Amino acid sequence: MPLRRFSPGLKAQFAFGMVFSVFVQPDASAADISAQQIGGVIIPQAFSQALQDGMSVPLYIHLAGSQGRQDDQRIGSAFIWLDDGQLRIRKIQLEESEDNASVSEQTRQQLMTLANAPFNEALTIPLTDNAQLDLSLRQLLLQLVVKREALGTVLRSRSEDIGQSSVNTLSSNLSYNFGVYNNQLRNCIGGSNTSSYLSLNNVTALREHHVVLDGSLYGIGSGQQDSELYKAMYERDFAGHRFAGGMLDTWNLQSLGPMTAISAGKIYGLSWGNQASSTIFDSSQSATPVIAFLPAAGEVHLTRDGRLLSVQNFTMGNHEVDTRGLPYGIYDVEVEVIVNGRVISKRTQRVNKLFW
Repeated sequence: MPLRRFSPGLKAQFAFGMVFSVFVQPDASAADISAQQIGGVIIPQAFSQALQDGMSVPLYIHLAGSQGRQDDQRIGSAFIWLDDGQLRIRKIQLEESEDNASVSEQTRQQLMTLANAPFNEALTIPLTDNAQLDLSLRQLLLQLVVKREALGTVLRSRSEDIGQSSVNTLSSNLSYNFGVYNNQLRNCIGGSNTSSYLSLNNVTALREHHVVLDGSLYGIGSGQQDSELYKAMYERDFAGHRFAGGMLDTWNLQSLGPMTAISAGKIYGLSWGNQASSTIFDSSQSATPVIAFLPAAGEVHLTRDGRLLSVQNFTMGNHEVDTRGLPYGIYDVEVEVIVNGRVISKRTQRVNKLFW
C-alpha cells in the first residue's frame, strides 16, 4: 500500500503543534505545582505571594441564623497573612459607629487580643460559645458570626464634651455697666447729692485657660471716689473637670451654695471637681433606657394607651430608642419591633422622664 504524502501546509501545522505542546505542557505542570489549596480554594502563586506579604480585609458582623448578608454591618478591618501555608490574623481594628451593632465586652476583648491566631481547615476561629470568625477567600471578607447573647447594646450618650478650643490666640470679653444718680433732699443743707458707678467684668482666655476679674468704681469724679474688687480668679474647664483658684467675696460665693455661716469679706481658695461647663448633659432622655432588639433592619413603634408616639428605624442589633420627643412623666409604653412588615416582638417597658 503506498504511503500518503503530507502537503507542505499540513507539515507546518504538525510541526507547530509539536513545538506548542513542548512549550505549553511544562508551563501547565508548573502552574499545577505552584498552586496552593486553602479551605477548598485554589490559591494562585501571585495571590499566595500577596497573602505572604499580608493584606487587609473588611470585618462584618453577621447574626447567626440570618439568611444572606444584606443586614451585615462593617465594624472594622482585619490584617491577615499566610505563614508557612497557614492563614493567620495578625490584628483586628474595630471601627466604632453609633448606627452599627455593637458586641459584648467579652467578645470585644477576644477580638482585641487576637495576635497571629491561626484559622482552622474550615477557615474559622472560635472566639466564645456565641461568637466566631469566618473567612471567605472568594469574597475576601471576614465575618464575625454572633448569636444574640454576644451582641452589646447601642446606648445613646447622656453627655457630650465640647472638646478643645478652636481659638489658639488670646481673646478677651469685657462687659460694663455705668450709672449716674442724683438725690435731691428738701429742707436739707446741701440740697442734692450726685454720684455714679462703673461696674466692669473682664474674662481673658487662652484656649481652656480663663482669668476672670470683676470689680466696680464708685463716686467717679467726686471727692469720695472708691473702688472694690469682687472677683479675681483663674479657671480651667476641660474634659468634664474644672479647676479654679483665686479670690471671691461672699456675695459671689452664694452662687456655689448657701454661705450664711461665713462673715462678710473676701475668701481665698482653690476648687477642683467634675461639675464643669465643658460637659453638656442631656436630660431629655428617659432615665431608664428603652431597649429594642432587631434581628434585621426594621422599625420600632412606641405606643401608649393605643396612641402611636414614635416610629424609629434601626439596623440589626440591640438599640436604645430615642425618647427625647416623648412626653415627660413616668408611664409604660408598648415597644413593637417590625421587620419586613411583620411584627417580630412586643414588649412593655417603662419611660421615666422627670422634670429638671
